[in-house]
Amino acid sequence: MKTIASATIIGIGFCLSNVSHADTLLGLYVGGGNISYDMSGEIKDLEQPGADFLDLEDDLGLEGESGSYLYVAIEHGIPVLPNLKVAFSDITESATNLTQRSIDFGGETFPANSRVNTDLDFSHYDLTMYYELLDNWVNLDLGLTVRQLDGEMAVQGYHISTPGFLISAKEDLDFTVPLLYGKAQFDLPLTGLYAGIEGNWIGAGGTQLYDLWGKIGYTFAFGLGLEAGMRKLALELDDVDDLDADVTLDGTYIAATFHF
Repeated sequence: MKTIASATIIGIGFCLSNVSHADTLLGLYVGGGNISYDMSGEIKDLEQPGADFLDLEDDLGLEGESGSYLYVAIEHGIPVLPNLKVAFSDITESATNLTQRSIDFGGETFPANSRVNTDLDFSHYDLTMYYELLDNWVNLDLGLTVRQLDGEMAVQGYHISTPGFLISAKEDLDFTVPLLYGKAQFDLPLTGLYAGIEGNWIGAGGTQLYDLWGKIGYTFAFGLGLEAGMRKLALELDDVDDLDADVTLDGTYIAATFHF
């Protein structure tokens, strides 16, 4: 990951150091709203020899809920220096399920017919540094995102035939990863309507993360607006913090926006 991060930063610096910024001296973009998503995938604890993959939906009952999203971006006309965007996604879910088989997680084994309570926190922070290559009715941004995943998964199990029998396990989902960033937006002149795509991606060996947004929006007077669209986030981990994982969040969102 460190090698990929260094190469990415150097490459972007060489390619975009001479890109001219928009002629706007200062622009502030703020947005936030609700994300409704479906969750699927599996996770495996590599610290536990012989552990099987744990299915988030079938074994734990995690299917998806709703979360929130907030961002603030600052654009300027200073050459060489990138524009900045800070974002936060709150993705948390709790579920209760009756296990049909024994499952292994966090160094513990939960026997079949256990009632398990699971709390999953998949929240993350983004810091994006980007340059505007085009800024008219067609907008094109390229840059680098540093994502901090600051979450955990905790499981508690109660065996239904053994009163008082309790097992607890927890794994931190806490790591930082660099991502390539890109955004393309098309504004319909004189209407306030726009449509676009935005995303982050990185891949190395068996580890991959991509986060794609498709959106359509309308900007009213005084910079206020509404935006809606789809988001798909996929994470594949190959022995990262002693975990293998293949998790997908797929859903829709609606947000309020403001720009001046």
